[in-house]
Order: sequence, then structure tokens, then C-alpha cells
Amino acid sequence: MQSSLVSKFTRRVAFGVQGDQPLPADPVAWASAQVAALPPIDVLEPNGERRQDLPEDMRLLWSMDDVMHAFEQHQRAERLSFEKAKELSAKDYEDYRERMVSTPFSRLEHWKEVQARETTALFGGAPVFERFWHFWSNHFMVAPGNQNNDTLVGPFQRSLRPLMLGKFRDMLFNAVTHPGMLVYLDNNRNTGPNSRAARERWTKDSINENLGRELLELFTLSPSAGYSQKDVEGATLILTGWRDMKPDKRHKGQKLGTYFDFDRHEPGSQEVLGKKYSAFFKPSGKLEDLVTDLANHPATAEHLATKLCVYFLDDAPPAAAIASVKEAFINSQGDLPTVHRAVIQACWTHLEHTRKFVSPETWFLQVLTLTGTEPPRPVPITKSTPGIKTTNLLGDLGQGLPRCPQPNGWPIRSTDWISKEMLDRRLRVLGVLADMSRRTGMGQQALRRIVAGCQRDVPPHETAAQLLLKPEVQADMRLAWIAYLASPTLLWS
Repeated sequence: MQSSLVSKFTRRVAFGVQGDQPLPADPVAWASAQVAALPPIDVLEPNGERRQDLPEDMRLLWSMDDVMHAFEQHQRAERLSFEKAKELSAKDYEDYRERMVSTPFSRLEHWKEVQARETTALFGGAPVFERFWHFWSNHFMVAPGNQNNDTLVGPFQRSLRPLMLGKFRDMLFNAVTHPGMLVYLDNNRNTGPNSRAARERWTKDSINENLGRELLELFTLSPSAGYSQKDVEGATLILTGWRDMKPDKRHKGQKLGTYFDFDRHEPGSQEVLGKKYSAFFKPSGKLEDLVTDLANHPATAEHLATKLCVYFLDDAPPAAAIASVKEAFINSQGDLPTVHRAVIQACWTHLEHTRKFVSPETWFLQVLTLTGTEPPRPVPITKSTPGIKTTNLLGDLGQGLPRCPQPNGWPIRSTDWISKEMLDRRLRVLGVLADMSRRTGMGQQALRRIVAGCQRDVPPHETAAQLLLKPEVQADMRLAWIAYLASPTLLWS
């Protein structure tokens, strides 16, 4: 077994292996074992323990009560800031907004989630699991939007992790009914035209098709299934009344989180794909039945198998690879560990005949893994906190997590990330990382291996190899770092 192929495989399904660590003797078994258990996630040190130098209150929000209280606090802070604008000077108001709204509910919230995501990928011990989580959190995209939903984004994405050990149907139902998704796609305002709330004019809210459309277009069938606008409308009506419940004036002792509001739900039956959905004794059961049918639909298996293979294998993946993943999905009734193992096997089977130009985040994590470099540590306690931030570097690379600009997620095709501008961004970030490594001492052994031309099992592309032989590059580890890590060998997996 060629070590260069094994190394490529570890970069295909994960982020590679550090240069001083052994490659797996059985790469498929190594990868498959990682999708069988749920790894914890937190802001980690290289030894896998939680960072102890963080502010005491900087912890990931886990309980739904904590999540919804934080959501309400953000909205309350926004409302109060509008009142403050009437009494403060422009400069004082800017300072107030920064201190009371932007820093706690946007900058720090996103930093801790992204830092947890990146450090867990690097130091959590299950990078293959993390790659699949990155896929699913991109498939079910939730990003900061227009309802001050920043505190919901990370908890939503992390809610998918334990569901990766079960059925796709359960993940789909959780994703569609989680407060993060309901708020992001405005379904918390989706009100049936014949509902009690509409008839008695309790609200000015009306039909909102955002979630109903994405349920069919992005999450399950895809447009290739040939559904109609009538199907979107049927799904939308089934979704009426599914709202978020936070501790505000309408709380009234209700459980925080997801709330089914019968008074906003469209009564009667609705039709999707020729099937009528009715639930006289449990109106919320209509959505459960619809989700079950969509999760088990052959078009969903085809869509997900294709998307997984595009994400992991190639923009035009082999038909045999798609077929094997689709078969695993159908035969296991959407058992995700089974599906993930099928993707892993397809990656290995078709490794020599496929290639992916990795996304900015995956490439960033690959660079840190191969060089043994830790992500930037500074915590943006204020806007002017000095030092390089992980969130800023990802933004510089063109993938500014978690601010995805569209509900269909970050692009998964190689062609979407290949351009002169995007390559230039990677070169500039490599320069920043090289300088950071030189200052902190991180990655120095990897730098010396690169300069010596002996990076184990990841030979640079021929052009990069020629550069590494030049005396001026040999004498400048920063240039050597850039020449090696920007090599086509490492831009593609």
C-alpha cells in the first residue's frame, strides 16, 4: 500500500495526519471507526483538554433553556439600543452598541463556536467525524440572519452531532423544527390564512414559504424530483404554527425551544406529492408524517448520495460511487453511520481517479494539521483586541464562518473555489501563518522538514519541489512554507 495514497485518503476524509504521526495501517477501518461514536466538542488545547484561560462565562450553550434565554437577551439588548440611540451622541452610541450588543452576542458568540469547531477538528481525536459534521451543518444551513439569531446558530449546528449516529429521518425532523431553523427561515412567522390567529386578526403574519421550499429543494428531494409549486405550498401549510418559544411576554409557562401553536396552524388536510396529510387529534403529526415520507423517498436517497460524493470525491463523482452510497442509504433506511461508511469506502475505492479542490476551511485545517500548528488563540474580548483571530483568517480565505450568505450553504464544488483571487487569499494567509509560527515557535519542526525536502508521505507537486530546491527558498523558511503548502498536491486531495 503506497503511503502517499494513504496520506491522500486521510486528507480526503479528514484533514491529514501530522508529519510526526504514523499513517493508519488500515485507512478504511481507521476512518470508519470514527463515525461510530460521538466525540465531545469544546474549545480545546492541543492535548485535547478544554482551554483553561478563557473567561469563565465563555462556554458553549447546551440546554435549550440557556439557548432561548440568550436569544431573548440579544433581542432585548437590540431593542434597548434603539432607545439609547435617542439619547447618546453618535460616538457614544457606537461605543454602547459595540459593548452591549456586538461584542457579547455576535463577535464572542461566533468566535467561541468557530474556535470550538476548529480545535475539535484538530485535537478532538475524530477528524473524520468532524468532516461529516461539516457536511451536515452545511446541508442544513443556519447562519446569522435578520432576527438577531446569532445565539441560535452554534447550538443548532451542534444539535446535529448526536443525530449523526441515527437515522436521517430523525436528523431531518430535528433540523426542520429546531428554533435555529424556524427563526433563520422565518417559519416562526408562518401563519395559516384560515387559522384562528388569522381569522381573529391576532397577528399581521401570513404565509411564509421559506422553510417549506427548502425542505423539498435543499434538504430532501431536490428539484430533479419534479415537485411543483403546489407541493411547496402544501409543505408550507403543514409547517404553519411551528414556532420558537423564548422567555418573553407570550411565554406563559410553556417549555422553551420549539413550540407548536395550534392557533396559527392551517386547519384541515394538505397535499404534497399527491398524498394528503391529516391529523385531527394531533395536528403537529402532519409534519412528522411528511418528514418520514420525504426522508424515505428514493429522490432523497439519490440527492444525498450525489451530494455526499460531490463533497468528498469529485465534482463529477463516478456513477458507481453514487450508486453504492444510495444503496447503503436505502437498504439501511437512512442509517447515517452506514451511509458514512459507504462514503468512506467509495473515497478509498475511487481515490486514484477522483480529486477535490478543498474548501478554504478544510484546507486551513489541513495546513494546521500537517504543520502541527495551533489555530490563533486571541479572544476578541473587544473590537480592538490585538492579535490574529481564527474567524478573521477564515473570512480572509472567503469562508467567513458562520456567516454563510445563502441558505443552500457554502459551495461544495471545486470550481466554486478556484480563482486567482481565492488562490491569492490562500497565499496571503499562508504568509500570516508562517509569521505566526515563527513568532510562537509552533510548527518549526514542520518548517524544517519542509525546507529539508523530506515532508513524510506528502510529496510536493513537481513545481513546488523545484522551488524548494532553490537556495533562496532553502534559506527562507517562510518562502518554503508557502511553496509547499500552496502546492497543487495540498490544494487538491
